Amino acid sequence: MEEDKPLIPGVTVRAATPERLVHLCVESFGKDGRLVEDNEFPSVLFLMHKWFMTSDEMAEAYVDLYQSCSDTVACMKPGCNHRPSSIDCQIQIYKAKICYAVRFWISNFPVHFDLDHRLSTVVKRFANLVQCEGNLTLKQLIDLSKVPSYDWMRNMSVRNPSMRHNRKVSLVFNHLEPMELAEHLTYLEYKAFRRINFTDFKNYAVTASLKDNPKLERSIALFNGLSQWIQCMVLSKTTPQQRADVIVKFVNVAKKLRILQNFNTLMSVVGGLTHSALARLAKTNACIPSETQKTLMEFTELLSSNNNFSNYRKVFNQCCHFKIPILGVHLKDLILLHTALPDKVEGSLVNFRKMAQLSQTLKELTKLQNHDNIPVCANMDLVNTLRLSLDLHYTEDEIYELSLAREPRNSLSSPSTPTKPVVFADWLAGVSPPVPNTINKHVHDMVEAVFKNYDHDKDGFISHEEFESIAGNFPFIDSFCVLDADKDGMISKAEMKTYFIRANCHALRKCFKHDFHEITYFKPTFCIHCTGLLWGLIKQGWKCKDCGINAHKHCKDLVVMECRSKQHAACNRRQDSVTNGTPTQELTYSSKRKMSQRQKRNRVHQGTQTEEIYFMDYQMRNSHMNGDGEYYEEQGQLYDRLLKAEEARDKLMAENARLEAKLEASNDQIVTLKSHVGMIRKNTITFILEQMDALHIQRDTEV
Repeated sequence: MEEDKPLIPGVTVRAATPERLVHLCVESFGKDGRLVEDNEFPSVLFLMHKWFMTSDEMAEAYVDLYQSCSDTVACMKPGCNHRPSSIDCQIQIYKAKICYAVRFWISNFPVHFDLDHRLSTVVKRFANLVQCEGNLTLKQLIDLSKVPSYDWMRNMSVRNPSMRHNRKVSLVFNHLEPMELAEHLTYLEYKAFRRINFTDFKNYAVTASLKDNPKLERSIALFNGLSQWIQCMVLSKTTPQQRADVIVKFVNVAKKLRILQNFNTLMSVVGGLTHSALARLAKTNACIPSETQKTLMEFTELLSSNNNFSNYRKVFNQCCHFKIPILGVHLKDLILLHTALPDKVEGSLVNFRKMAQLSQTLKELTKLQNHDNIPVCANMDLVNTLRLSLDLHYTEDEIYELSLAREPRNSLSSPSTPTKPVVFADWLAGVSPPVPNTINKHVHDMVEAVFKNYDHDKDGFISHEEFESIAGNFPFIDSFCVLDADKDGMISKAEMKTYFIRANCHALRKCFKHDFHEITYFKPTFCIHCTGLLWGLIKQGWKCKDCGINAHKHCKDLVVMECRSKQHAACNRRQDSVTNGTPTQELTYSSKRKMSQRQKRNRVHQGTQTEEIYFMDYQMRNSHMNGDGEYYEEQGQLYDRLLKAEEARDKLMAENARLEAKLEASNDQIVTLKSHVGMIRKNTITFILEQMDALHIQRDTEV
């Protein structure tokens, strides 16, 4: 099937079998091995063939065509013996064209042959077949010995050996120049972007999911992590002017990213700065210079999704040389094309019109991944520090709570729930955090970088002053004394690694996350994090509903201990009682109280002097009223009423959560129905266009 108006020069075929496509590719080469009239058909075929067949199947098709040349091509030369030495033999000319086609494949797509062992095996067997026929010239055309290595694409953490990073830069955020930060973010972005291969793009376009797609997921996680890190860096400052200064610095970073033509990181930075958690900070925004606000608005307009990102597409197409695209925009193009057009037409024919349209997007992406020289020179110590900083995960609700803590809501303030920034793409949601092994490696690299640059006396420890300077890269990090586990006044490598691994693993295990709620205590209780006393008249602290630990309001977000549910703990207690041969008995109110008093005596003995005085005063008041039985009876009744009230509240909260889940499920159904309507509309338009093509109807206007 032929195209009336080819989309790409030389690509005139509309649909064909895979065997016919291979034959047309061979016919695109002349006797001298050059493309006929700069035909782009081979480029499209070799780029897109993985969409409808594997690479080794494609190579096998060329081998079969080579072996069946005598049946396919008729030699009109009288008395020709069809040997390799025959000059004008049509069969030998066609065999040479086949080898020219394979050479074109090797020259333009060498990564296929280095990463695909089965493909390289088939081509080597093909070379041996050609050699056995005595045609050494053609064998040289399909030689794989000069194919470069692409080991860096197999392992997501291998450094590019061609890059040298000798430049010394500060690891402290406050000392970093915007250009330095922009360059290192660009290095991280390009390193993640260039590892995404054709199969990764295809799988996402077909499934619209990140499942079993770790390279693409890592790139998206880097995008999300940078946006969250920016929000946390701003919210970690206590005054509006300090927060405004951080925003100004990141806007300057955005300027440098625009100069570097790194649009993906630029979108992440602008997305973080325009997030509702920062946009609602009226006092902070009042301290931002008008020029900076104007620049941020310009970037927001540039990256806006209006008219299918028309502003971004126009600017991106005008850029030359090194540039990093917004992956979400181009992946959305692939999804739309895949949804609108079928892979096969008229039974088993490959829809090559679809392949040609998809190739325009994929050709641009693969071309941008192969820049030999990127305009940045990164320092690996800073790269390792940034990588770990961007791996610290917070939810949008947690960041929004921090925003509310910095500038509380008023009657004219922002909505009660966070909203997505205007430049965020839908495809960025639902990315899982890095696996523990990846985090462990990042922690190790970051700690080594810190000690290399800040352990000036090389004694293997970080002092308090040195810690304060490097801690600026990690918003809401614990104090020096928390990391100093052995309380010797110095932080060792082991202590720093242990802290970051525990903190990150807690972020990874969302099922162990604490469910804190504010509570009023009727007896002395101590914070699990700082071991300080929870004091006050009412609502002294926060208690986890699942594991029962207690903490101050300002300490509950800093707890890195796992949450173990009461049910799990009860099972352990029952198992212990069975093991010890003693039945589990229900404790009375008085026995619980006596047990609590013994526990508090032990904890107070290990506590501070202030806690001892408080507890002694509590015991004295209790001993003074010990003879009054009515007092304890009244306290017991109050305690029972409080328990019943809390149970009723928990039931209401559970019912509320159930209704919210039901509402969310309804909203998801509405979204699904809308997407189905959109797909039906697209398929209907596609069917109409195909029917019009079949009837050769002249279309005056384009649908």
